[in-house]
Amino acid sequence: MKKLLLLIPVLALTACGPKSHTYEAFYDVEGTGKAELTLTVPGGASQSETVDLPVKDRAMLANALGRITLTVKPKTGQATCKLRVEKEKEITNAGAEAKCEYEITESTDN
Repeated sequence: MKKLLLLIPVLALTACGPKSHTYEAFYDVEGTGKAELTLTVPGGASQSETVDLPVKDRAMLANALGRITLTVKPKTGQATCKLRVEKEKEITNAGAEAKCEYEITESTDN
């Protein structure tokens, strides 16, 4: 019985540990042709690349609090970006330069 009582405080303390600041995010880009895609993630470097549209279900990790920014500049026409961070609401934007942004804060659910 004494061993069981010692385990309960240990389990309670581990469940109340610090919140993780690692977040999974996913994005899609709708459109046709080629586009320049620029992605800025907290805890990482900004990356740019030219991609063929559409782009489906790309994943990334954010290792810190801050802003995720996805900017899409299609060579011709318009594009639509969609950004999902963990369990939060999807962000959508469209245009000749589509930009989707999400601010990761202490209250972001992961």
